[in-house]
Amino acid sequence: FSRTDEGKIYQRAFGGQSLEYGKGGQAYRCACAADRTGHAMLHTLYGRSLAFDTTYFIEYFALDLIMSEDGERCVGVMAINMEDGTLHRFSCNNTV
Repeated sequence: FSRTDEGKIYQRAFGGQSLEYGKGGQAYRCACAADRTGHAMLHTLYGRSLAFDTTYFIEYFALDLIMSEDGERCVGVMAINMEDGTLHRFSCNNTV
């Protein structure tokens, strides 16, 4: 990833995320890569997913991760279907 002068991962605003529920200004959470690393990772993940029986949830927006009781593992995600507003719980063994 690209780095700031202080050596931290460069982050930019993306997707309209805000701080303090809209009262704290723009959130900078999207890590960027001037060398196209993120772009290459995205295409690799997509390409590999085609080799498996993958189901895509295109119009879904992740709201929160579901963590195990001990807080050590992500075991799912809560998401909203942007087309009809319904909430969905996805259980998983692995997350990316």
